[in-house]
Amino acid sequence: MAGDEPKAGPKPTVATRTLIGGVAVIVVALILALTGLAVFRGGSPGRSRHVVAAPTPTPTATASPSDTPSTSPTATSDAPVETGPPPGSLGPPPPGDPVPSSSTVVYLNGPATVQVYGAPDAAKRTSTLRGRNSIDQPSAFLVLDHQPGWFHVLLPVEPNGSTGWLKASDVQVAATTDYLRVTVSQFRIDHYVAGKWHGGFRVAVGKPSTPTPTGLFYILASQQVDQAPYTPGIFALSGFAPQPIPGFLGATLGVHGWTDPSVIGTRASNGCVRLMSKDMEPLLRTLILGTPVDIVA
Repeated sequence: MAGDEPKAGPKPTVATRTLIGGVAVIVVALILALTGLAVFRGGSPGRSRHVVAAPTPTPTATASPSDTPSTSPTATSDAPVETGPPPGSLGPPPPGDPVPSSSTVVYLNGPATVQVYGAPDAAKRTSTLRGRNSIDQPSAFLVLDHQPGWFHVLLPVEPNGSTGWLKASDVQVAATTDYLRVTVSQFRIDHYVAGKWHGGFRVAVGKPSTPTPTGLFYILASQQVDQAPYTPGIFALSGFAPQPIPGFLGATLGVHGWTDPSVIGTRASNGCVRLMSKDMEPLLRTLILGTPVDIVA
């Protein structure tokens, strides 16, 4: 995943599952050459390794694991009901800042570019951004505020925390009730649904020399990966990690799976957040582009 690791290695309809820094760059490049794994290559949403997790164009809440009925053949009406966190997960975190029950996401579904403005004023153009991310998924933006005809959004550009305004006529609107919060000092990531805690997991974070940056970000790209150590996949975030790693969106900050359990609960990465593969998998299947990821100290 970009910004990691210490070793030298949208009309959208449904939130689809998709979805990459590294063992040293040379080792990563060697793995790619030997296996043919196209890590975050461009392409169409229909590719088998590249399924778009695009926003769902509806103001209603998106599906979460708690909304999904059990399909297990052994489930019975008198089976015990699980009331605590899933096996292997953490208990609820200490009280902290409240989490929104829903977040608004805007995205492009077709245009090659989108114009960004410094204020809700058509005369104040500041930059132009691509309409698709580097793996050909719709560009998504987390909405911070809005005015009639305009959306104030978080931008996936440096420096971290940059914002701008988009014309409402240039984008489509979706909503998500999912929210991730990473607490660096506690080595944990917590998943909230509709403002309520849904589950938490232990993570690895950045080394002291390449710390995980704090701030509000969102899922910019999502990719399924079947190559260790990143199995089962990666969320590229809208922010940037301290150490540039070529091969995936420059120095993009990320949250991704990790197959080596020994690093979990330590400061081991080049800035990214690592989860055990089994903990990453349900998030990868559930969360849409634009989902907020709040990283706090």
